[in-house]
Amino acid sequence: MAINPMQILKIRDTLNAFRSRHPGFSRFIADIRRRGLPEGTVMDMIVTMPDGKTMKTNFRVSQEDLDLIRMLGELSRQK
Repeated sequence: MAINPMQILKIRDTLNAFRSRHPGFSRFIADIRRRGLPEGTVMDMIVTMPDGKTMKTNFRVSQEDLDLIRMLGELSRQK
């Protein structure tokens, strides 16, 4: 499957806009990247909807998850 260069540029621009709107999240992710995300790390996520209802989940990071993260990172660096 070939990747459309125009789609990559659009994703890059959209991601940059997201980073501008949510700098705290970007710093959070950057800190995780600096510290590393070892296998066995537990990730907890909570989403609070506008009506106050919450959804929660968590998972333990596996080697397969780390491989996916690495592949996505490599894809994001392609030009």
